[in-house]
Amino acid sequence: MNVSEQQILDRYRELAVQWAGLRDDPKKANRVFKLHHAYYQEIRGTPEGQRALRALLKDPEAAVRLLAATHLLPFAANEAEPVLMELERGGDVYAMDAKYTLMNHRAGRLDLDW
Repeated sequence: MNVSEQQILDRYRELAVQWAGLRDDPKKANRVFKLHHAYYQEIRGTPEGQRALRALLKDPEAAVRLLAATHLLPFAANEAEPVLMELERGGDVYAMDAKYTLMNHRAGRLDLDW
């Protein structure tokens, strides 16, 4: 992959925001979520991808932070866990996702290789 960190950040964020916007249309949301996950699998092993994910931990959109923190857990759990804990306490639509992501990660059951 020959793209910049900014290009990775932009594409990752674009798909995450699109997924969040389709929350009321599960069929379309699932399609975008699968595209997003496939993109994560492309970028996760690159330094640019990991830097982009770290930068997205501070994104104003909760959905972006949720996905970036989840995807950073294998590489930078010390940075990702506080973001997920904050989302869990937030009580919005992503609180439950954050809670169970953390629970599964801590129990060694979080599988991001599907």
